Amino acid sequence: MKLLIKFLFIVVIFALFTAIGISFAFGIGKEVDITWTQEDFNSGLSKSKVTIDDIQKLNLENLARNNFSTSGTSEIDDFFTSEEISALVSTANDKSGPIRDVKISFKDDGKVETSFKLSDNFVDFLKEQKIIPSNLPWEVEAAEENVELAEGSSGATLTDMVVDYITNKANNKPVYATGELTRASDNSVDIKIEQLTVGRIPLPQEAIERVEYETVRVINAIISPENGFHIEELEVRENALFYKGTLPAEIEGTEL
Repeated sequence: MKLLIKFLFIVVIFALFTAIGISFAFGIGKEVDITWTQEDFNSGLSKSKVTIDDIQKLNLENLARNNFSTSGTSEIDDFFTSEEISALVSTANDKSGPIRDVKISFKDDGKVETSFKLSDNFVDFLKEQKIIPSNLPWEVEAAEENVELAEGSSGATLTDMVVDYITNKANNKPVYATGELTRASDNSVDIKIEQLTVGRIPLPQEAIERVEYETVRVINAIISPENGFHIEELEVRENALFYKGTLPAEIEGTEL
């Protein structure tokens, strides 16, 4: 489960990063057609065999800051439905995470389709992590032409006024992606992203390749034996995610 949550986090980070540099004409984007219930959440958590003290402490912001710990291992040999995974990720993030309304669909052709919306908290997180780019799109420059950029340790950063502008533009905007997630070894995966859009804006191939690279790099650093991972099989089939191997027996998040 943590693997999938991390995958979503990295996708949304670089999707917004690139989209900000392209345009703010986000518009209304495509949404995955998935509806989940509390029963789906309970079923997905039961199948994972992971004990979680409070799933909301495992929102993407906490995971990105490594504000969590794992212990033990559990043997897994099961299928996870689109509804179950969507329920787990949404429940973790809808209240206070940087994304919400997460929907994940496992297709019968082995592809993965996902959509989610960006919250205003997400832009604040980008600023804190110094991910917001220093080169502003012309629309922001025109609107804030008298705002000076402050120089930080990693180069020019955005002032609070411009960050507020971006926050208003990004809030509640959709991200949509399709691709493949496959096993590469016992503790590594491969990811191929075929389409990535923010609102109605398709991101260019260069941006998609960067997302792929960063996603694989970060996930493969996380799914270590020390964290309780051992992947024997990982495959999207029969409209579900099949996982055989081990997951952490317990994941504990901490308050931000």
